[in-house]
Amino acid sequence: MRLKYAITIGDPKSAQIVAYQARSTGESHLSREDVITSLGMTQARCRSGLSLIYAKYTKDQYSAETALRELQRYAASITDKYFPRTMGEGFISAVSVMAILALEEYCRTADTPGAKCRCGGKGEIRDLKNSRMKGRPIQMQCPRCHGTGLRPLTRTRCHHAITKYCPVSQSTFSRYWNPFYDDLLNWCLRQEAVAEDSYNLITSLHPITLESSG
Repeated sequence: MRLKYAITIGDPKSAQIVAYQARSTGESHLSREDVITSLGMTQARCRSGLSLIYAKYTKDQYSAETALRELQRYAASITDKYFPRTMGEGFISAVSVMAILALEEYCRTADTPGAKCRCGGKGEIRDLKNSRMKGRPIQMQCPRCHGTGLRPLTRTRCHHAITKYCPVSQSTFSRYWNPFYDDLLNWCLRQEAVAEDSYNLITSLHPITLESSG
């Protein structure tokens, strides 16, 4: 069971666990209690990653706050890599704002208000040319969102946001701040992947599964 679906199981009324258990057969499938235990172990090992996943898929405010603190801590730790030592007054505040914007972008999903692409969040559209040629509906990747289902964001909003705290020209933003922002987004994705891998490892070591395989 994918981690992004497993996190909904904490709600006793969750439709995810009902659907999951209806599809699962045999002695080796995980029960609701197994999944909750596995999530707790994943939380202990990958706090940042699991908080990010909760913030993204359940919109949990507490998890979002935890994820933001971790991301801001990471952002502060890598400033020397991207910026000269003298960036002027307001620099620390601008770094914090970039972390907030990066988290907002990472957490966007198709059900985020205003985030859907023109494809309706599906990530694909009808290929009219091929559909006419083959006489049946043919889908293709949406050229606007490249399959994500999300309306692309420009970095202009980031540039405008940090100029409230320190003067940043377009060339300075492109040279220093843009790659810094990319690093923040990539950190979120890395932490998510680490949490996903940890959860998969934990569930693969489920005692019933091990007994069955033995």
